[in-house]
Amino acid sequence: MKIVGYYRVPPAPGVFFSPAQEERLLLLGCEQVFSDRCLASGVVRPGLDRALEALEPGGVLAAPSLHALGGDLVAVMDVVLKVRARDLHLVVQQPEIDTRQDTRFFDAIAALAAFNGERAMIRRAETALVAKGAKAGGLKGLKAVAPAPSSDVDA
Repeated sequence: MKIVGYYRVPPAPGVFFSPAQEERLLLLGCEQVFSDRCLASGVVRPGLDRALEALEPGGVLAAPSLHALGGDLVAVMDVVLKVRARDLHLVVQQPEIDTRQDTRFFDAIAALAAFNGERAMIRRAETALVAKGAKAGGLKGLKAVAPAPSSDVDA
């Protein structure tokens, strides 16, 4: 099973690659290591594309950390979903994640991605309701329900 490493280089002036990250991946057993430089102008990850193309189904993409995969949760979820869609495994050193042993990480990311998509859909629907004149704080005709009496008894 082929293991390929990937990491992103931070947008620090004068830093063009990170020997420490590359060394960690090589020590992990990566046959090849790819990287991308973080850019303020947008997300472009040709190194990630090359890393994924270098792997056949069942192969492993390795990263030193979740941050090495993306700068925020949505970017990390995007990478993880691409890995899963290509029938690859993911190994992250920190925190320890190894989908060769346990694929529940993929399930958790899929649930978070679904939540994120639902959140956007709900926000659009709320915005449309407000634009049509709905008032914030509830819908007409709904009433508050009184809380059930407590079953706690002081002794």
